[in-house]
Amino acid sequence: MHDFKQAVKATGYIHRPLPLDNDRSFEKQQLEKEVIMSRRPLTNSFENWQHRGRGEIKQTEETVTLLSAARYDTWPEGAPEDGDYVNFGEVGAYLPIQKEDWTEFTQIKLDVSADCLNAVNPNITITLENDGEIKIPDIYNREGTHVINLEGQEQHTYVLDISNLPRDVVTGIHIFSGANGSYMNLKGQLSYTISKLFLEKNLHSTSAKGWQVPSKEIIFSHIGYHPDYSKTAIINHEDFTATTFELKRADQVVFQAEIQKASTANGTFGLLDFSAITEPGSYYLQMDDIKTPDFQIGKVSTLKFDSIWKSLNFIFCERCGCPVHGIHGTCHEDLTVEYKGSLVNFNGGWHDAGDLSQQLVQTAEVTSSLFETAETVKNQPDLYLRLIEEGEWGIDFILKTRLDEGDRVTSAGITRWTDNRIGTMDDAVPRIHNSPYDNFLITGLLAKIIKSLPQDYAMKAQLMQVVKEDYHYVLAGFQKTGFKHEPIFWEHTYNTSKSTFLATMAWTAALMYQLTEEEDYREQMTEWFDGLLSCQEQAGLELSDGTLLNGMFYRDETYKVFQHFNHQAREHLYALAFEEVLAASPKHEKGDEWLIQANNYADYLDYLGQFTDPYPMYASGIYHEDEWQDKESFYKQHLLVDDEAETSYQDQLKQGIKVGEGLYIKRFPVWFSFRGNNGILLSMGKSAAVMGRILDRRTLLDKAHQQLQWMVGKNPFGQSMIYGEGYNYPQQYSVSSGEITGEMPVGMQTFGNEDQPYWPQFNNATYKEVWVGVAGKWLSLVADLIKSENKGD
Repeated sequence: MHDFKQAVKATGYIHRPLPLDNDRSFEKQQLEKEVIMSRRPLTNSFENWQHRGRGEIKQTEETVTLLSAARYDTWPEGAPEDGDYVNFGEVGAYLPIQKEDWTEFTQIKLDVSADCLNAVNPNITITLENDGEIKIPDIYNREGTHVINLEGQEQHTYVLDISNLPRDVVTGIHIFSGANGSYMNLKGQLSYTISKLFLEKNLHSTSAKGWQVPSKEIIFSHIGYHPDYSKTAIINHEDFTATTFELKRADQVVFQAEIQKASTANGTFGLLDFSAITEPGSYYLQMDDIKTPDFQIGKVSTLKFDSIWKSLNFIFCERCGCPVHGIHGTCHEDLTVEYKGSLVNFNGGWHDAGDLSQQLVQTAEVTSSLFETAETVKNQPDLYLRLIEEGEWGIDFILKTRLDEGDRVTSAGITRWTDNRIGTMDDAVPRIHNSPYDNFLITGLLAKIIKSLPQDYAMKAQLMQVVKEDYHYVLAGFQKTGFKHEPIFWEHTYNTSKSTFLATMAWTAALMYQLTEEEDYREQMTEWFDGLLSCQEQAGLELSDGTLLNGMFYRDETYKVFQHFNHQAREHLYALAFEEVLAASPKHEKGDEWLIQANNYADYLDYLGQFTDPYPMYASGIYHEDEWQDKESFYKQHLLVDDEAETSYQDQLKQGIKVGEGLYIKRFPVWFSFRGNNGILLSMGKSAAVMGRILDRRTLLDKAHQQLQWMVGKNPFGQSMIYGEGYNYPQQYSVSSGEITGEMPVGMQTFGNEDQPYWPQFNNATYKEVWVGVAGKWLSLVADLIKSENKGD
């Protein structure tokens, strides 16, 4: 802890990036543990490779070098004319392969060196092609592609585990890099030399699919355990002869117990339960000669202290329009759009993800999370003030994108470092919308921020003026359009349902009433909240075991399609609506009825918590087999789908758990091109934390804690999904800015139509793409757990 505090202090309290700790990375352990059984050169000579794309390649028998300018004055062939979501092209080398069977090999190893000039994050991408029973790349061009963020420009050896990839009829391998602009628009050059390219069979290939624990490993929460809640670890019971395990502290046994056998729909496991231990401190688990690294038992503020700083670090490093030391200079000053005869600039806030796109709603949600977290750590002035400062960077962006009468600059699709000169070919034109849903959400987020601010906060009066004006504009806009919500599908709220809309409206009105005590807000809150509850299952659906399931929300009051999320996730808004409405009207005549319905929703969350046992991940929700037939809803929920999506929906559903006539529980969502569930489970964890706190339901608070544990080690692969937090964290798809301490990806995915976890080393978008929205949700959930803990003290 002391060393980490010193590291934070050395950055000026996150005014430059935290250093990377590669010693505990997946890639470092991968090289250290490997036992090579056989190997062969992937190619006899690099002179056989073919040039693709921009620039040129230079070949010798032993090397191939990719050479390209960092930017061009034209878009690559096939790119949209406006340059939306493209860079300046790619330089690549391609080797056609004559339908080889690589099944006996488990990894590709290669050496890479670079001699780049002014490149932001030197990297190469590898795509493997397979024409066997399972095609790679897949129809969404996700599988089979991996980005290597180079560890400096000197020559290094890199390994890519292919043991979980279809490779029975390999037809080609493509190595390339994107021309993505240059640092501060200085003259830039890409130069990558690849050599020593081998196929190898590693005795210790990585498990990347399914629920079973890797051989001879103990799966535990790297981020520790709370004294008041469950504490378990998981093993493959067939790997060990031991019948007991030990919990140790400073090499002294403090607890010993029998290994429990847990048989679930996901398999048979050994369960190490040490929930009885509540004394804070540093511990490790041991069985025979296998032991875990150290982990903590402690309160939320202790367990998550480092992760708050690291999340803040990731968010800071994704700043747009601000130089970030060691990553990029001032950026995207040429993102402008014409509005009523003037130009509006759109840089600021934080880049959305591994690319450089910008989304107003996402920045607004992250801003709110920063202020929410700050409110819970006021006893730590350095952290409190730094969270407030970063939150103010977000507020600045929200205000600068605010136009007239509800118009807002909302998003820009950009994946390149532009030249910052307005009027040149690489400019991106942001989008303008007047969306009542987005406006309700942003107004509610600002109202929530205002509610958390001290009375003497410098901008409080001005922010109050803004939310009052914006609420007036959004109400006028809503009266014109109703629940119609039609921005383009790149907007982050495209999948919004009527029930989510109503939850957001009721939540926003409740906050406005608490800020102003003006009765109009409470009347609107009540009307919209009643509308929301009309979208909730009340009578109960009979399940196969004879029980009734209720409390879940549908997309609207027709009860045709259940509300579930597959990428963008705002499940927590249902819980926040309950919380703020009950807080705004604690003695409302419908209060008892509202509490019953709140408990019904909590029951549904409890129900979803059992389907991934013994792992802690929330199941994504309940589905009906006919939902795909509601085409309007289906194509709002799923972006960039192929013609097979409707059939695939039905296939994916059958991989779930049938719980009633036509009813299925899916552990992972039904999804297609956009995969990864960290945002979903953190949103559900937030719902559990809120409902657990306001209804005093311990099981929900426990489950909320466990969603964080899933992300940091307590998953079937024993990997942390936060770079630099815990152990065994892999490189992620952070192609634009490089690896960042605290970065978090979109999340665990599934393979094809399966309903089991799939987490290959391959780090393509979207599942391993870093995403500031996940960091925001992480902070928001941690803040709520601290709030709950403080309530109990």
